Amino acid sequence: GSRLGKYEIIKRLATGVLAEIFLARVSGLPGFQKMVVIKRILPQLATKTDFVEMFLDEARIAATLQHPNVVQMYDVGVVDGNYFIAMEYLHGEDVRSLVRTLHRQDKKLPLEHALNIVIGVASGLNYAHDKVGFDGTPLEIVHRDVTPQNIIVTYDGAVKLLDFGIAKASNRFGETRFGTLKGKVPYMSPEQCRGEPLDRRSDNFSIGIMLYELTLGKRLYHGKSDFEVLKQIVEGTVTPPRALDPAYPPALEEIVMRALEKEKDKRYQTARDLQADLEALVRADRLHVSPIALSRFMEETFGQK
Repeated sequence: GSRLGKYEIIKRLATGVLAEIFLARVSGLPGFQKMVVIKRILPQLATKTDFVEMFLDEARIAATLQHPNVVQMYDVGVVDGNYFIAMEYLHGEDVRSLVRTLHRQDKKLPLEHALNIVIGVASGLNYAHDKVGFDGTPLEIVHRDVTPQNIIVTYDGAVKLLDFGIAKASNRFGETRFGTLKGKVPYMSPEQCRGEPLDRRSDNFSIGIMLYELTLGKRLYHGKSDFEVLKQIVEGTVTPPRALDPAYPPALEEIVMRALEKEKDKRYQTARDLQADLEALVRADRLHVSPIALSRFMEETFGQK
C-alpha cells in the first residue's frame, strides 16, 4: 500500500547488495493500470555519491535500449531521496530457475528451446553492443554479467536480457571508481578473469558458456572456490560436447567450441555471427523454434503459475 511517487508498491520481490526490487502498479486515466518493476537503491546507500552514480549509470545505459530481447526501462527518478528505475514487468522465470525446476522433475531442456533462448540472448546483446548515443558516438556497451539469472523466459515465450547494472559503456560516470573484476565467475571470459580491458567478444564467450550448459545439461566451470574456477577458465581446456554426449549435433559442437575460444581473435567477433550460425543450424535440422513452442513448454513445466 505504500507509494513511490506515482507508483503503488505491491510487494518486494528481492533485495540485493545495491538495490531492492518491487512489484508496483501505476494508474492514470480511469481504467488505466500497468504493472511495473521498481528497482530502488537501498536507503542506507542513497546518500553515498559513488553508489548513486553507479545506480544512475545503469539507468543511463538502460534508457538507450529498446529491443524485443532486452527488458524495457520506462522511468527513472528520485522521490524523497529515494532513487529508482521503473521497468517492464516480465511474467516468467529466469533461466537458472527453469533449469533447476527441470532438474527436480528429472527432465532436460529440449534442444530447440535451449537454442531459442540463446538466439534471443545473442540478438539482444548484439543490439546493445552496436548501440550508439544520441550524438552518434558508439556507446561500446559490454554487459559483463551474461548469466542464467539475468535471462528471463516469459510464460508467453519471450526471451529477455536484463540487469545492465555492471555493464561497461562509454557513458558511465562511475566506471573508474570500482574494481575491474565484475560479474559472476563461472560465466566470465578469460580476459575478464584477468581483469583486462573488455569488448563485446567477452560477452560472446559468456553466451558460449550458456550454450554449452543449456544444450548439455551440465555445468562447464565449477570448483570449490572462485579461484579454482578462474584458473579453469584461464588455463583449462573445454571438453568437446560430443565427448560427453555422442548424439550431440556435430554442427552445434563446432559453434560451441568457436564461441569458447580462449583467444578472442579466434572467437565469434559479434553476437550476430553466433546468432546467424545457430539460426542456420535450426533451419538445417528443422527444429521447432518459436515463441509458441517455448510458451507451451513453459506452461507444461510450471503449470498454472
